[in-house]
Amino acid sequence: MRKISILIQVISIACLGAFAGAMIMLNTAILSFWKKAAPEDFLDWYADYASGIMDATGPLVMSSLILPLVCFFLVIKNKQSRIYWIISFSLSVIIMIITMGYFVGVNTSFAEQSIELVQIKETLDTWGRNHLIRISLAFASALFAGIGLVKYLPKNK
Repeated sequence: MRKISILIQVISIACLGAFAGAMIMLNTAILSFWKKAAPEDFLDWYADYASGIMDATGPLVMSSLILPLVCFFLVIKNKQSRIYWIISFSLSVIIMIITMGYFVGVNTSFAEQSIELVQIKETLDTWGRNHLIRISLAFASALFAGIGLVKYLPKNK
């Protein structure tokens, strides 16, 4: 069972890292493209392609939320490890709260093209700042998960 627990922890860390990486890509490549596009072109692009981004990142979002919790329960008897996994999970919950509380509404306004064109630049700037918060939280979640795994591994003497 210990080997399976370690494997699941490694998979969780990989998912958390991939999730952070995907969000970094969104910030560096996609957001830059969005900001350079004319507001009408951005909205048209978003309406056509945003669902593909969501389809690609959705599994990472869900695994980044569920796997740290699973790992917490796998290591619950290990005092040194479990605190790091619960922190990792808590950070993922915060990411989800920010996503549901801010990004779902804004992204919907982009997809439905219900946002005023004059608001797009400012909204994208705010979107980017809030996205940096999510990136930081995802990176921290992966870091704490990694520490949780290291604390779980047997000590070599």
